[in-house]
Amino acid sequence: MKAKALLLFISFACAQTVYSFGQVDCTKSTKLVCQFPFSAQFLAENSVGSPQFIKSIQQAANPINISVATQLTQLPVPSAAVGVVTIKQKGSDVGHPFDNLGPVLTDRPDTVGKKHLFLGFSYQRFNFNALDGVGLGSLAVGFTFPQAAPNNPADIQQFYGGETNNIGFQLNQYAGVATYGLTNRTDVSVVVPFNSISLNVTSSNFQSYFYDSQSNQYVNVSPVSTATSLSTKGSANGVGDVTVSLKQLLLGAEGSHTAVAAGFAVRFPSGDALNYLGSGAFGGNLYGLFEYRWKVAPHLKLSYQWNNASQLMDLSTAPSTRLPGGLQYDGGADVRITRPLTLAVDLLGNQFVNTPSFTLITANLPPPKTSIASSFVTVTHPNNTYTTVNFSSGLKCSLGRHFLVYGNVLIQANNVGLRSDPVPLFGVAFKR
Repeated sequence: MKAKALLLFISFACAQTVYSFGQVDCTKSTKLVCQFPFSAQFLAENSVGSPQFIKSIQQAANPINISVATQLTQLPVPSAAVGVVTIKQKGSDVGHPFDNLGPVLTDRPDTVGKKHLFLGFSYQRFNFNALDGVGLGSLAVGFTFPQAAPNNPADIQQFYGGETNNIGFQLNQYAGVATYGLTNRTDVSVVVPFNSISLNVTSSNFQSYFYDSQSNQYVNVSPVSTATSLSTKGSANGVGDVTVSLKQLLLGAEGSHTAVAAGFAVRFPSGDALNYLGSGAFGGNLYGLFEYRWKVAPHLKLSYQWNNASQLMDLSTAPSTRLPGGLQYDGGADVRITRPLTLAVDLLGNQFVNTPSFTLITANLPPPKTSIASSFVTVTHPNNTYTTVNFSSGLKCSLGRHFLVYGNVLIQANNVGLRSDPVPLFGVAFKR
């Protein structure tokens, strides 16, 4: 019955729609990916109405969408196993239980045991505050592109437009985890997240003007009042990307202090990527696990994340570019404070290879300039490889034989990628 229940759970999770996209028209779409900058259509309608304008805005927004998508591929979820292991001392046939409850956010080699079942449910909240070191509370964005004058193709005009954005971006994630022991050494797990996204933006200080090459003059086409702000909000709720994994214990059966395991996880693009509920890409993760079973039990996880192509890499074309992936490492220790209480600390690193980054540069405008600024802030998105580093600390408490409760705080130690305030997590689990 347990195996059938887990099969039904996996079938339900994977039955969600797998999205495939083509080109996204952000002049018509109401999806969240089209709502940065929220004032794009406002500027287009009140200044130039040019298709090149919208294309330039989408190009500037690409690093934002990519950062969101890559973050969704590597959001930490609670450990999917709490097994019971008996350790035998050297020269003795009498064993004692290994009571450490394990880490909160990273897995360990221990399996749940043949025909045993582990069920967990957790909640964590992300309040994103920066993108590639640029604060979301005051994000200046500029756009520039050339186009021919409507009545004179020989007259090339350079357009400059810009605004300031105050962005509030929150993600509430509710995750269900189920693990079933196929054998004493083999586990299968499925993780089903439910995401709730909230995106609020206030855009202000609208500026737009042309530089006319023939007249050698600037033409101000800014909205009537540059002090006017535009506030808008969007939200989305739904199932995120479902992950199914298989773990095999290689070393560390009953009686051993050292444990080693290997596994492979597959992520399905079941979440609506255009609403930031999923990554929009299939993914695979090959990993290895190490643990030394003791009162202070060190553990280590090394893995590599691979992703397929995602629409979020470029909204203007069909999916053709892979979502960034890279090496991952999780290292730390869990400490048995008392028999039912374990303290877990971890350092988690996620690498993103050749990822378009959101970069602001200040360029001097060509003369002559009359009643406009002498410099212009614009957006570039060079490819960079970086690693996010997070510190995690939490507690696990056993409530009798079958139930666990746990809590954790995740803090990002460096300011790269999409950065969040400290992330609280609370969870409950059942094991049988």
